[in-house]
Amino acid sequence: MALTDFKYKPDGEVVKSFMKDNSFFRGIRGPVGSGKSVACCVEVFRRALQQKPNEKGIRRSRWAIIRNTNPQLRTTTIKTWLDWFPEEEWGKFMWSVPYTHWIKQADLELEVLFLALDRPEDVKKLLSLELTGVWVNEAREISKSIIDATTMRVGRFPSMREGGPSWSGVICDTNAPEEDHWWPIMSGEVPIPDHIHREQARMLVKPDNWKFYIQPEGMVETKFKDGMTDSYKVNPKAENVKNMLPTYYDNLIRGKTKSWIDVYVMNRLGSIQEGKPVYPMFVTETHVATEPIPIAEGVPLYRH
Repeated sequence: MALTDFKYKPDGEVVKSFMKDNSFFRGIRGPVGSGKSVACCVEVFRRALQQKPNEKGIRRSRWAIIRNTNPQLRTTTIKTWLDWFPEEEWGKFMWSVPYTHWIKQADLELEVLFLALDRPEDVKKLLSLELTGVWVNEAREISKSIIDATTMRVGRFPSMREGGPSWSGVICDTNAPEEDHWWPIMSGEVPIPDHIHREQARMLVKPDNWKFYIQPEGMVETKFKDGMTDSYKVNPKAENVKNMLPTYYDNLIRGKTKSWIDVYVMNRLGSIQEGKPVYPMFVTETHVATEPIPIAEGVPLYRH
């Protein structure tokens, strides 16, 4: 395939803004099927195309693509990558660890390394790499220490002898994580928990060169007067719907718990509920205060 034959058009304003942003760190959170992983695949390639040629007229880039486990890396991340950059068109994929895809087309040389990093001690796998950029796929499964390590390894290829990278940084995509995850804390969606040590809390303050994007939910819900969910319908503002069957989300939610739907379709922070809830009528939006509740002066307060 010639470079000029490659076609991609993002379907959604949030994903467009994410790709146009030049921030050092960019994260995009969305429901399943929202096109965020494909956008990151294309973003790796797009940034490689934007690299300035060296003295020999070659645009060189080296990226690492990270997933938390080896099985998920092979069956999801690499599969998505090869759907867009198949071997027969873009070059042989090396299936020995570390998985590597060399793309050499015209004046473009792009080396892509695929790594499984699911524990903080796996940071050592990154320490010897000289990279242009990093894409962290499904970042809710990745620790903050690994994210910190990725920021140290980018901006180091090509070397300054070749003019350095035209852009370097870290991009991430994810489904909605839990509220105590580093992502919603750093994005400002939830406050830093009180139990976190002051020194650690400093590492959870968003730097001014980090940006977080939130895609619209896949569906909208209607509720009864008591706050319980009545039904769902496809959100007209959902992204990437042009590339999905009209019945995709409707089929997806059938047989699923509300907590599962909230995370994977409604793009809400939370965890997947297992078993029977103690208080099935509990509704976060109704029963959790959005601001501190003042205590009336002169009235006894009893604590049980």
